[in-house]
Amino acid sequence: MALIELARPAQWIKNGFVLLPVFFAHALFDADALHGALLATVAFCLAASAVYAFNDARDVLRDRLHPDKCRRPVARGAVSVQSAQVFSVLLALGAFGVAILTNRDVVLVIALYLAMQLAYSLGLKRFALLDVLIVASGFALRILAGGFAAEVPLTPWILAMGFLLALLLALGKRHGDISHVTNADAHATRYSLVAIERLLAGLSGAVVGAYVLYTFSSDVIARHGHHALFYSTPWVVLGVARYLYLVFQRSAGGDPSRLAVRDPVLLLSTAGWLATLTFVLYR
Repeated sequence: MALIELARPAQWIKNGFVLLPVFFAHALFDADALHGALLATVAFCLAASAVYAFNDARDVLRDRLHPDKCRRPVARGAVSVQSAQVFSVLLALGAFGVAILTNRDVVLVIALYLAMQLAYSLGLKRFALLDVLIVASGFALRILAGGFAAEVPLTPWILAMGFLLALLLALGKRHGDISHVTNADAHATRYSLVAIERLLAGLSGAVVGAYVLYTFSSDVIARHGHHALFYSTPWVVLGVARYLYLVFQRSAGGDPSRLAVRDPVLLLSTAGWLATLTFVLYR
């Protein structure tokens, strides 16, 4: 049970980004495309868990001083540092094993993701802005893997949207970290709350703008024969606005995955967005 906790399955919701290409490409009921996308999703779940285990083993001393992270399996002694490291390697090998069942491009994406996360853990996370750019790039890689595995076309807009949204969530997490900063989190003060809030405000506009441009792009209209995807925009605006409210007013951006499944307004916006797109794309 401690190893399962170490893998953080609750965070696997982030790997839903892998399924976006097959959803937007009208391929959700294409058995081969869906099979490939699901395999890529499993590969990313294993790869992400490998990163979590490695980070917990590396940061164990600092985590023990943190009011929340001290309850993690390695920090509280339920899993030894050595066991966490071995577990991380096994999960990474498992990710490659599943990725091989798709195609070479997905294997290369998994390798690039793990290399970036390793560099992040070993030192790049100490550099302001570079750290959140690496986190956001991981989500763009998820979208790439989904497109490669399903063998569906990828437009630049869907990559841009995924990257900008991930950057918004990563900066929101930094905002939450600073708002609840402790001695164990002193490195988080390399950011300024005012600077982050300005970046978040600008990024929120960029996310909505990119989404609108995507719905009216020539590729989308040529593929679907209409621009009805635009009618899902209000749900995107609601979701982004609600997230900003939670970050600015409640300093609740520390765990975006938990917010996504616990906040009723975010749940409503996600469900409404998916329902609208499903009707438009698959009616």
